[in-house]
Amino acid sequence: MKRYIYTAFTFITAAFALSSCEDPIDLDLGVPVEQLVIDAVINQTTDTQYIRITKSISFLDNGNYTGVQVDTVGIVDTSNNAFHVFNYKGDGWYYFVPLPNTFEIGKTYQLLIRDGANTYFSESKLNAPTVIDSFTNSYEDPGKFGGPKGNYVTLWAKDKPGVGDFYWFKLYRNDSLQMKASDITIAAENTFTSDGEGDGDGDLFIVPIRESFTKRPYKSGETARIEILSITPEMFIYLNLVTTQLNNQGLFAVPPSNIPSNIICFNNPNKKLLGFFGMVGIVSTDKKLIQ
Repeated sequence: MKRYIYTAFTFITAAFALSSCEDPIDLDLGVPVEQLVIDAVINQTTDTQYIRITKSISFLDNGNYTGVQVDTVGIVDTSNNAFHVFNYKGDGWYYFVPLPNTFEIGKTYQLLIRDGANTYFSESKLNAPTVIDSFTNSYEDPGKFGGPKGNYVTLWAKDKPGVGDFYWFKLYRNDSLQMKASDITIAAENTFTSDGEGDGDGDLFIVPIRESFTKRPYKSGETARIEILSITPEMFIYLNLVTTQLNNQGLFAVPPSNIPSNIICFNNPNKKLLGFFGMVGIVSTDKKLIQ
């Protein structure tokens, strides 16, 4: 009994000793380098398309991003050199309302931005969207994947036939895009990664993908909608890096770092930028009212 009491006392003493060694340390991170951030994801629909340009902020800054107004923002159709100008709306937002077939599947487009002496450039192909078969919901007790009981939604859709397809799934709950790190779902072919040999080509997306949209059960009267974006391999890699940074925590966390952009400064290749340009083929479910 004495040995057990002594052992417990030793652990308690050690815990107090360790807690007393915690001292705040102020680190001089230097003056942050301000970089231009360009977010441009454009689809083939006639919906208003947006591009946003902001300035980066320091890692420990909890403030808002500052919108940037530049001279020219637009998309070039490489098939006919048509230049589609995006108009400035304010706070770094630029918009363009396309006509039918302005952005066509299979074509390649270029982002072109002029800001004083600097010209920013990127290129992306617009890949065809896949097809959604249906979108269902059911009451589950117990809940799926160990979750609480309630209404869960399931997406029934297949990978497009042909090797080399990549996807990004977006969930809207009550018309609000879900943007937590756990809400980012991407796929290569019909699964999370691809061996490049066509395994699973043209098949249903695997269960962890098509049933991954209910992070919490839906209440009666809520609505749900899912978008599937057909993305480029470069965008798949970019989103993988994004999720790695957003989930970078715990014992094996690594120092955070900026994610490389696919946008370059044409007249100064050494100038670093942040953000991404991508053309995406998009398909959406109808908005479903949960009963």
